[in-house]
Amino acid sequence: MIWLKNVSKTYHSKDGKVEAVKNVNLHVESGKIVGIIGYSGAGKSTLIRCINLLEKPTSGEVIVSDKDLTKLSQRELRKSREKIGMIFQHFNLMRSRDVFENVAYPLKGKGLNRERIKEKVESLLNLVGLNDKVRAYPSQLSGGQKQRVAIARALANDPQVLLCDEATSALDPETTHSILSLLKEINEKLGLTIVLITHQMEVVKEICHEVAVMDKGEVVEEGNLVQIFSEPKAQMTKNFVSTIFKYDKIYELLNSNSFIGELTEEEIIAKISFVGQNTGQAFISKLSRKFKVDASILFGNIEIIQQIPVGNLIVKLNGAREGIRSAFDYLEEKNVHVEVIRDASSLTKSYA
Repeated sequence: MIWLKNVSKTYHSKDGKVEAVKNVNLHVESGKIVGIIGYSGAGKSTLIRCINLLEKPTSGEVIVSDKDLTKLSQRELRKSREKIGMIFQHFNLMRSRDVFENVAYPLKGKGLNRERIKEKVESLLNLVGLNDKVRAYPSQLSGGQKQRVAIARALANDPQVLLCDEATSALDPETTHSILSLLKEINEKLGLTIVLITHQMEVVKEICHEVAVMDKGEVVEEGNLVQIFSEPKAQMTKNFVSTIFKYDKIYELLNSNSFIGELTEEEIIAKISFVGQNTGQAFISKLSRKFKVDASILFGNIEIIQQIPVGNLIVKLNGAREGIRSAFDYLEEKNVHVEVIRDASSLTKSYA
C-alpha cells in the first residue's frame, strides 16, 4: 500500500540546514494501522506530510497504491490525494460553516447532485456518531466532536489511506479513547489503512498493529506491537515502552541503596519478560527448586497488547553464578527473555 524508500527532507535557512527526515525506509501494508512515534523534533510530522506530499521530499520515493507521488504532475497528484484523507491535531474545521457544510466541502465539484451529497454526508455523520449535530457550528462542539467531524470530512472521498497528525494530542484521556475506538472501528469496517503519528505510547498500544520509532529524523526501530513491547532494542524504544511498564520508577528505586542495599557477589537484578502463554507459568518458583536460585520480585506487571498478555518482572536473584547462568539458559529455552540490569560483579551498571 505505502512504500517510503530512502526518503529525506532537508530544510535550508540562513542559519544552515536542518535534516528533518533522514533516509527513511518504511512499508505500510494495506488495511493495517501503523503508528509512528517520537518526541518533539523527531521528524514524525514531516514524515507523515511527505506521504501525501504536503511536504515534498528532498530525495527518495513515496509510493502509494503503486504510484510514486514524487513523479506525478500537479493534476495527477491532486487526483491521488483524494484517496489519502488526513486529520490534524487542531481539527482545521471552517468556523463559518456548519457540520454538514464542513463534511460536504470535499465533495464540491465532484458532479454529485444535492440529494447524493446529503445522503453521503448523513451516512458519514452516522458513522462517526454525530447525526444529531448536522446543523451545529464548530464553536458549539466539544473537542472530541470536532475531531469526529474532521474524520467524517476526511472520509468524504472514500480514501484508501487515512493520515492522522497527532489527532488525539489536544484531547482529554476519555475523549482520546473514544476517538481511537472510532478509528479502530473505521479500520475494521472499511478496511482503511491508517498511519498515525504520536508521542504517546498509550495511543500506539491502544490500536496499532505495527509501530515505527523515530529519533532525530531516522527510524531507529520498527516491528509489530508485541515485538516492540516485549523486546525493544533501541534505547529510544525502551524509553517509550518504560512509560507503559513504569520502569523509570523502579530504576529510580534501584539507584537508591536504601531500597535494596548493596548487592553481594551472589546477587543479580534482572528483567524477565514473558509473552503470551508464558505469563501464566510459574517460572520463578521453578528457578528456586531446579537451580537453587532464590528470586525476590521487586516489581511486576502485565499489559494486554493486541489481546496478547505481555508480562515483565524485575527480580533480585541470589545464588551461585553457575546456578544463575543455568537458570537464565532455562528461561531463554522457554522463550522468556532475560536482561541483566544490575550486577555486583561488574564495575558498571547495565540498565535496560
